[in-house]
Amino acid sequence: MKIYAVVGTSQQTIIADNVRYNPAEGEVLMQTERPDGDYVATASGVWVVDIAKKYEELDAEYTRQKALLIEQYTDDTLHDDAEAMAADKEEMAALDAWYDEEYQKLQESEAE
Repeated sequence: MKIYAVVGTSQQTIIADNVRYNPAEGEVLMQTERPDGDYVATASGVWVVDIAKKYEELDAEYTRQKALLIEQYTDDTLHDDAEAMAADKEEMAALDAWYDEEYQKLQESEAE
């Protein structure tokens, strides 16, 4: 069995050994079948984690959690609850720190 994939995508084509196949432009012979998860093909025939997808997931989670905090802070402001507002601000600072840390981890994994 041979596995071909389009570089930079998760698209793969599995070909039986006895089948004659002419790879399309941009397809390379892969060393293994694509693992489960978000992987893309490289020109060297190795699957790597789709880092762009990881950045998208991180941004989406940050945006979701931030929206919840903004909603909570607005409610606390309308109720003139200074103690809860202060707690919301602390949670926002913690969320920002978490995002920065996770972003840094992605950048480091990209550099490897």
